[in-house]
Amino acid sequence: MNRLFALTLLLGLALAQNNLTLVQALSQAYRQGPSLQSAQATLQNAILQRTALEADPSTLIVSLTQARQNATLAEVNLEATRLSVMQSVVNAYISLYEAQQNLALFQAQVALNQRNLEVARARLAAGNATALDVARAQTTLDSSRQALTNAQAQIPVLAAQLATLLGLSDLGNVNIAPPPSPPALEANLEALRQGLFQRLPGVLQAQQAVELAELNVKLADNDYTPAVQLNTAKTNLENNQRALQTAQQNALTSLSNAYQAAQSAYKSIALAQANVDNARKVVEQSQAALRAGTISALQLQADQVSLQSAQYSLTQAMGNYWKALAAFSVAAGQDFTGLVRQASSP
Repeated sequence: MNRLFALTLLLGLALAQNNLTLVQALSQAYRQGPSLQSAQATLQNAILQRTALEADPSTLIVSLTQARQNATLAEVNLEATRLSVMQSVVNAYISLYEAQQNLALFQAQVALNQRNLEVARARLAAGNATALDVARAQTTLDSSRQALTNAQAQIPVLAAQLATLLGLSDLGNVNIAPPPSPPALEANLEALRQGLFQRLPGVLQAQQAVELAELNVKLADNDYTPAVQLNTAKTNLENNQRALQTAQQNALTSLSNAYQAAQSAYKSIALAQANVDNARKVVEQSQAALRAGTISALQLQADQVSLQSAQYSLTQAMGNYWKALAAFSVAAGQDFTGLVRQASSP
């Protein structure tokens, strides 16, 4: 049994069991997704072209230089595509998982609002509430029901987006497993800036354009080439140099911004966790108060929904950090999620 068949079989079993992990999703995207396959094909073609031109003694220097540049760029682009696919899968997976969790929260909120409406009607019948109180409770319930309907409609859309990334026509009735705990961000910006431009295809391409323009200037700088051709080559060189400078500055800015965003997202997790802890204590106190007869079951239900809401906020905070970590990896041209290695392992 070869590795590809084994991995495909494992994913098939996972889907059949209605369970899919983030690493499994990324592994599938690497094997069957269109983006990485396209990048791999581009690299293979570029290497063949370079090899053919290098073996041909009649190949001119410009054509040979372009072929070598294309092969180098394709190699860098392949690694960048791995990161880009990882980011896309993380975003799609997290969004689908959060949507599923949000659905449960909306369902709990609808149940609570339904109970509040029943209480308002009972109080109205007892003369202890007004018709306006009932109308307000009904409006709140209708609003939460609409929110639940909207959330339900998002699930198949998000599932289809993830399926496309995985090279599948449909995820089926799959259960998205909770994402693993993300790693803490450990990065040295100064070290990352070293060699950054060689890891980013856009910047490397701009650098290659400058090198090719320099070659064209050199080839045109003689007494047997028309002056207009030399002037054109010099103008192209200047334009490419400006484009390179812009690309390099944008890359450095994106790296810094992505790093700050990841740090901020990481700090938000602790705050969200503190809110969950506080909400859980409130529920525990309310449970004791209900046993003592000092609060109603409705109050406990409301506190439980508040806890569920806090837990969903924590889920969102963790998801935002995963997304920020993936974005930082793309900006750095280096994986900081650990997912690329895990998804690429046998």
